[in-house]
Amino acid sequence: MKICMLTTTHNALDSRVFCKEAITLKSKYEDVTIIAPDINNYYMVEGIKIIGITRADNLMQRYKLIDELLLKAKQVNADIYHFHDYEILLKIKKLKKSNPKCKLIYDVHEDFPDMMCMSNNIPHCAAFIMSKFVAATEKLIASSMDYVITADGAVEKRFLKINKNTKAIYNFPSIKMVMLSQQDKKDFDIIYEGALTLERGIFELVKSIKIIKDTYKPDVKLLLLYSSMDSYVQNVVKQYIKDNNLIENIVFIDRVPHDEVFSYICRSKIGAVLLKPYKKYFKNIPIKQFEYMSCGIPVVGSDLPPISMFVNKYNSGIVVNPEDISEIAKSFIRLLKDDRMRTEMGLNGIYAIRQDFNWENMSDSLLKIYNTFQ
Repeated sequence: MKICMLTTTHNALDSRVFCKEAITLKSKYEDVTIIAPDINNYYMVEGIKIIGITRADNLMQRYKLIDELLLKAKQVNADIYHFHDYEILLKIKKLKKSNPKCKLIYDVHEDFPDMMCMSNNIPHCAAFIMSKFVAATEKLIASSMDYVITADGAVEKRFLKINKNTKAIYNFPSIKMVMLSQQDKKDFDIIYEGALTLERGIFELVKSIKIIKDTYKPDVKLLLLYSSMDSYVQNVVKQYIKDNNLIENIVFIDRVPHDEVFSYICRSKIGAVLLKPYKKYFKNIPIKQFEYMSCGIPVVGSDLPPISMFVNKYNSGIVVNPEDISEIAKSFIRLLKDDRMRTEMGLNGIYAIRQDFNWENMSDSLLKIYNTFQ
């Protein structure tokens, strides 16, 4: 069976697309191809074929890329096309016309209607209209997909209403990535990894560092391991850091390869995931909390269902009001003061990954979906 994965947004070696799903599928199926934005036209990694397309900077450019993507997809002549972006959904049925027997799988990483509402690149009034349009088109077209895969249970429930062939495949880390962090080899007190935006609680995190510096630990170190940074963080938050003499306390590191992220987490004492209470964050599950847990460090996270349901289940961290800077700072200080608590919560996190929240469990579910097409 020939499999072709499609994306206009993610890079070819993306954690979910390549490291988890494609590698899992390659373990059973010989012919796996990924078509994704890349500077190279063609190469192979671990037996998986990578076909490059032009890289886009925004949604409109990605939409214009779809014809290029589908042209190359037709040339692959796959049995299954597994695509990862909303905009591809709008034209994906063209593949059915050229290859009527092919199967189509829509892999929904995010709640796209909610993402439209949160976008800083779309005027507020237009964002509301776009959100309704995205929801309507997903409902119309996804109902005819051969399978829908989601990354969390909340989005799974939404799609089950329109397509019975829907299954959540959570973005858990592999058991192979579990590593026991050494308590005596710590360069950073707190780590955050991911996009630096206001919605993800970066300003509250930075302000909590000032409280920790002023009241408990003058040399506190926060590592911001970021994939992108919005303009507000670039201008306002960085100015706050400068005005409050936090430059020596906060380290910025840009675009670290995914396989190196874990080494930075292991060099940190606590992992932060302080998403603010936006509608989207009541549904989508942040992968970073599991990466912290897999490295044996406790989580300080928002008291939102996609975080608290996992952290509280195994007592692997502390949940807080993400808008209460004092509470955030007190939770960090509590853990920094108590080595035993940090160690215990860290070990609980490792146990949770090994027992429950791991990709190996999810890979079985993915292969079962593909088995239905044989």
